Formats: sequence, structure tokens, C-alpha cells
Amino acid sequence: MTEAVVKKTGGVPSNYAIMLFGLFFFPIQIVAIFFAKKRRYDGDDWERSHYEMQYRSAAAYLAIELALFIIGAVALRLTPARNVAEVTSLRTSMGFITFAGYVPLAWLAIRCIRGLFLAGAKAPLANPRSYTIWPR
Repeated sequence: MTEAVVKKTGGVPSNYAIMLFGLFFFPIQIVAIFFAKKRRYDGDDWERSHYEMQYRSAAAYLAIELALFIIGAVALRLTPARNVAEVTSLRTSMGFITFAGYVPLAWLAIRCIRGLFLAGAKAPLANPRSYTIWPR
């Protein structure tokens, strides 16, 4: 009796989907980081390059968002709102911090979408350690 050889399919596209879904639901992003970190030394060459890029991208995104959260919390705590001008100033700085949070979100979304297309073609990334918005 012969056994059918079943090739395990990579989880690269599904991890990209988890990362994209995690942009809107924070704890899910952490799952994608652990999955990519665990698998970045396993699989084919193209899978390893994608997992490396996923891990580095998600970790950088979470670090930037955490820094913006801390800056916002400190600004909120240190600014005593006593009059209308101070409240307006506080709203302006909170608006800027919120807007600054959308930049890494867009960066990660573009990288994930491009990675999905390359993973569909099973093409490796030439430089998975790059932080550019359009890795080659």
C-alpha cells in the first residue's frame, strides 16, 4: 500500500490576512507576530523571506503604535485643561497623534497587500529585512 505524499501548504497568505485583520483588532496582530517569528526559519526560501518580512513589519508597526499611544497618554495626563484655549490645544495635539497613527497603518497595509500578491506567485522577497514601503 502506498501512501499519498501530502505537501504542507504554507501559511504565508493566511498570516498576511491575519496581519491585515489585526490592523483593526489589535490583539490579533500579536498572533501574526508569533506565527511569523516561529515559522521564519521553516519552509521554502520564498516562505522564509515572507515570514521574515512579516515579523519585522508587524513588530515595527506595533512599536510605533505603542510609542504614539504613550506619547498621547503623557500629553493627555500632563495637560491640565482649565480654559477653552487649553482644551483646543489638547484636541489639536490629540488629532495630530491620531493622524500620525494612520501613517504606519497604511505602511503595513501596503506591505501586506503586496506580500499577498508575491506569495500567490510563490516569489521570494529579495530583501525581506528592508523597511521600505515597497520591498523588492
